[in-house]
Amino acid sequence: MGLTAGKQFLIRGLDMVKKIALVLLVAVALAGCSQKPVEKTGVEQAQQLLAEGAMFLKQSNVAQAIQSFASAIKVAPDYFESYYLLSETLIRLHQFSQAEAVLLAAANKFPDNGVVFYLLSVAQQGAGNIVPAIVAARKSIDIFTAQGDREGQQRSMILLAALVTEAKRLSGEQAAQNAEKDALQAAEKAEQIVTEATAGVPTPVDNASAQQP
Repeated sequence: MGLTAGKQFLIRGLDMVKKIALVLLVAVALAGCSQKPVEKTGVEQAQQLLAEGAMFLKQSNVAQAIQSFASAIKVAPDYFESYYLLSETLIRLHQFSQAEAVLLAAANKFPDNGVVFYLLSVAQQGAGNIVPAIVAARKSIDIFTAQGDREGQQRSMILLAALVTEAKRLSGEQAAQNAEKDALQAAEKAEQIVTEATAGVPTPVDNASAQQP
């Protein structure tokens, strides 16, 4: 399944992952320099887990990175960055169904976040769920438009156009398959009618053969 419409966004997202990782690593390092041990909040725990996950990604330890990102969601369910990093990582790995599940949860938490619905549309496209992907893309356009985010709006419009084109292609292929199936059924029905009509009718005998002793 092609993801051309979302590819540039995901590439920029990878850069964002690196920037977020750098910020989180600095924050964790500064926290470690504190002389007084302070109990960490859920968000602080999530930031540390995300920083660890980013380091695992740099080490190509994808499984451990995904586990760290998922754990970050558990300790801080209202922290958007955890959903973002986990879902984007899963999309880049072409684990679209898993990414879709994460982003559906994120959509419930952050209904006014255009990035969530954009990524949800990309994940659903990859999973082959074109109609829901179109709905999510339209939702992201509405959100970006309301927020005055022209770049996000244009990005989502490009994705929506690609999805509509793909939907038309799939619809045409399905129509062709249905027509072929109908023609085959009609041929089988015609053969059955001929067979039933000729049942019991004597087979014509060749006259020359009949006159031989």
